[in-house]
Amino acid sequence: MNAAASPAQGHEPLLILVAEDNRYDRLILQEVFAELNWNVTLRFVAHGEEAVDYLKRRDRYAAPGAAPRPALILMDLNMPRMTGDEVLRQIRADPELCMLPVIVLSTADSPKLVVQAYASGINAFMTKPGGFDEFVELFRKFGAFWLEAAKLPIADAAA
Repeated sequence: MNAAASPAQGHEPLLILVAEDNRYDRLILQEVFAELNWNVTLRFVAHGEEAVDYLKRRDRYAAPGAAPRPALILMDLNMPRMTGDEVLRQIRADPELCMLPVIVLSTADSPKLVVQAYASGINAFMTKPGGFDEFVELFRKFGAFWLEAAKLPIADAAA
């Protein structure tokens, strides 16, 4: 897959909810997805509590259309107000959310942490790379699988 390839091309953009508290990492992700020129929309939330509010469409996300259902969630584990692990427990316990793919993107990658994350119900674990080119390569591979090969539970298809 080259940089001009565009997963989900010709369709509505796939929505990816990104739960990431680090502003620099959010900026890098925006630049990486722009570099890869994919037909996706990124929605960012800054902490775990906001991720749950978005997914459960409450508080500032309660208005119709304020929180469209994502095709997948990209989430850091170490977030303020509610950890990624706590967010994941709420997602997996909710019948309307439990099928959403959750991919962890974390700087921490100890074997124990990886095992705990999978035991909690994540679908994949990726380690944040150090440089921009490595981020692009990681997400090129991410897109080849998650945005091209995998069938995602598109929001309103079950309705």
